[in-house]
Amino acid sequence: MDITSNKKEVGTKWEIIQIKDITINLDNKRKPLNEAERRQIAKKQLYPYIGANNIMGYVDEYIFDQEIICIAEDGGSWGENQKCCVHIQEKCWVNNHAHVLGSNGKADLKYLMYYLNAKDLNKFITGSTRGKLTKSALDSIQIPLPPLPVQNRIAAILDAADALRRKDQELLKKYDELAQAIFIDMFGDPVRNEKGWEVKKLGDAVHFPSGLVDPKTKPYSSFYHVGGDNIERNTGRLFGLKRSNELSLKSGKFHFTKNHILYNKIRPNLNKVALPDFEGICSADMYPLLPNENLILKEYLYFIIRTDSYLDFAEKQARRANIPKINMKEMACFEFPIPPLEIQIKFVELFEVLKVNSVKINQTLIKSDSLFQTLLHKAFKGEL
Repeated sequence: MDITSNKKEVGTKWEIIQIKDITINLDNKRKPLNEAERRQIAKKQLYPYIGANNIMGYVDEYIFDQEIICIAEDGGSWGENQKCCVHIQEKCWVNNHAHVLGSNGKADLKYLMYYLNAKDLNKFITGSTRGKLTKSALDSIQIPLPPLPVQNRIAAILDAADALRRKDQELLKKYDELAQAIFIDMFGDPVRNEKGWEVKKLGDAVHFPSGLVDPKTKPYSSFYHVGGDNIERNTGRLFGLKRSNELSLKSGKFHFTKNHILYNKIRPNLNKVALPDFEGICSADMYPLLPNENLILKEYLYFIIRTDSYLDFAEKQARRANIPKINMKEMACFEFPIPPLEIQIKFVELFEVLKVNSVKINQTLIKSDSLFQTLLHKAFKGEL
């Protein structure tokens, strides 16, 4: 069947089927690992270790060796275009925070992945403090299912569009890696401190947020809202930003300006740190950090807390049973060298040159992402 034929006819031929009828649930094969167990089998870093938020790291053993999709069970994000699902076609280990589905021959797993990531699944989520997608709720999700060849075709089109935006993402990542290399070349390793600069604790160099905002005291609804899902891991790129609304203002929020950096305290190994160039509010799961301008520039701070030295420190401090996170008191104890401001300024000048090119690439990325979203919107309406 040609999916570009009469749209009304296409719609009538698409079945609406529950996930349990078109997949094989493989949750019973999952195996959780605590931090100590995971470190014991992570020497060579061979296979992806999958959790609620996609790849959480790499380990040396695997559970699955087949095509699967993994959907966040708890601690994930299930809103529209928030990527709760990942497609895996390689050896991997999956913990108990992600459901695992295989194919029974009725569905293209990539088609399912794109559908689940595109839709708002929050009505299936239970739990007031930590959201959870139960197996029964997952089983009940209804999928518009065209014939398998059409699913394959839709998945292929979306793959091509996704590859285009991933190419832009990769180029943006290269510029970020170059900036990090320049940083290390100029300042050395923060632990060894080869330059012999004065060492201070983070708590002496930054101002931590002192309290949550009161939505009644300022028109926060006109500000952009930033959450952990709006920061790309490792690169710090901000994306998918929306203006705050009455609902988003009900939970605790911090206020930030363009003089702050934004640090996601949840699962610090994800390395989600951003340099905003606007004023806004952020989730209480994030810390807006304001540098002491007499000691450090915000760009220097931004790169310091993205170094391996800080990430190792944060991971050790953030050991929790369910959701690893680091608090302000723990962060404040991190020690690092602080070079003279004139040397920091020289780095910022080089960084700004790279940033100009990064902005251009990001504009291209916005266009390729917009194309992908347009195709995604059309795909499940039978309009491709």
